[in-house]
Amino acid sequence: MKKIFSVLTLASFILSSCNTNVETKVEIGGPSSEDKAAFEKQIETFSAYRKAFNEENIEDLMGTMADSLKWSPPAYNGNEILGYEDVKATFQSYFDQFDNITFAEGQGLVNKGAPAYWAGSTFSSGEGEQGASSKPNIMRIYGTWSGIHTESGAKVYNKWYGVLNFNSDGKIADLSDWMDVSGMQGQIEKHMANK
Repeated sequence: MKKIFSVLTLASFILSSCNTNVETKVEIGGPSSEDKAAFEKQIETFSAYRKAFNEENIEDLMGTMADSLKWSPPAYNGNEILGYEDVKATFQSYFDQFDNITFAEGQGLVNKGAPAYWAGSTFSSGEGEQGASSKPNIMRIYGTWSGIHTESGAKVYNKWYGVLNFNSDGKIADLSDWMDVSGMQGQIEKHMANK
């Protein structure tokens, strides 16, 4: 019995002295009230963004973004990061080609009723600033954009996923988005063929 007790004591000592070096950024008890408020403010900023799209108001739309904006567009461009003026020109071209541009949050997700807005993460394969964090400044948004092609009258839909990073002023500082850009052209062509 004394031998078993000695082995158990030794095993307990070894296990308790292991250095795990696991660092977690997730706070016990969930997000702070400040982080919750920041997340809600970011949703408000995105709501202003999508409202400006619908109203085709380029100034209000660009007002939701930092002057130093970095953008990774949905169409492959050799992974070139674009800036504020590039975004402005691209969004203006959407206004010139489409009417009634609308975003339906969460539409297109497999789990109907799942939230469209997500921020922070407990798990990540990254390390450092790009790793797991309870901070809400990097937000993921899911939904479907729709609009009416001005020239043909075709109603088009595009499932969209965006990753937005907000700066300390609550403006969009980084924007990466994914959607099937060529799918819009296909929907327009199908509409024209069926006329």
